[in-house]
Amino acid sequence: MKMEKQMLEFERVNYHGHCERCRHAMGAARDYAGEAVKKGLVRMGFSDHLPFPDNRFGLRMPFEELEEYLQEITDLKEEMREELHILCGFEGEYVREDRKYYEWLLEHEKCEYLLLGQHFYETKSGQLVNVYQIENTKQYEEYSVNVVEAMKTGYFRYAAHPDIIFLNNFPWDIYCERACDVLIEGALKYHFALEYNANGFRRKKQIFVDGERHPYPHDKFWDRVADTEIDVYVGSDCHDPCQVYDDAVIMSYEKLKKKGIIARTDW
Repeated sequence: MKMEKQMLEFERVNYHGHCERCRHAMGAARDYAGEAVKKGLVRMGFSDHLPFPDNRFGLRMPFEELEEYLQEITDLKEEMREELHILCGFEGEYVREDRKYYEWLLEHEKCEYLLLGQHFYETKSGQLVNVYQIENTKQYEEYSVNVVEAMKTGYFRYAAHPDIIFLNNFPWDIYCERACDVLIEGALKYHFALEYNANGFRRKKQIFVDGERHPYPHDKFWDRVADTEIDVYVGSDCHDPCQVYDDAVIMSYEKLKKKGIIARTDW
């Protein structure tokens, strides 16, 4: 409860939120917006997983629902305009051949932003690799190079869970360091914000080869970010209305503060 009181000094926002359309979250968009009002948020961003025209990725709405989703959030935004500032967007992967698609989305009057959520990264040869199925730490640098490639396009507002690769059970080594170098140098070069993702804390601590820890956020990565001027946002990454602004979000702000990072809340 003490931590809850400390957080009252911050403007409450969340720009990374899902709803039942992604097929692995609970509750309609209206339920999340209602919880946001209850928790005192001033801005709530809906960024459900981006469907692609060929429906190449699972665990998300089919492409045929894209316009329905955009209209649903737009209607909700108008309905609740006196209670909550709602933003409508997507969290999606960057794939080189889909540049025109991102441009169309950003020109669409109902889509206000894109978050980069690189659950699948693209190799130089064009192969898509699931970050949950990375086979060795050498691939971490390849992931980071692809994320930086996405940063410089200008399509995305910030990188959601940029350190998600560290959920794989490998010991920390030189390739992990190189991956961090690439991500941090890229964020600095392109003035690109990074997200401290609260959903990693909801997954609880696990036993890894290098000890017990949360799968992400990874302290070794964020300790290095703390020594820079990179902008950082806290993302709830909520998949249940009760997670819009829960203990994991509050813990995220507190952990960042201890590292000397004051998370941004503006937009």
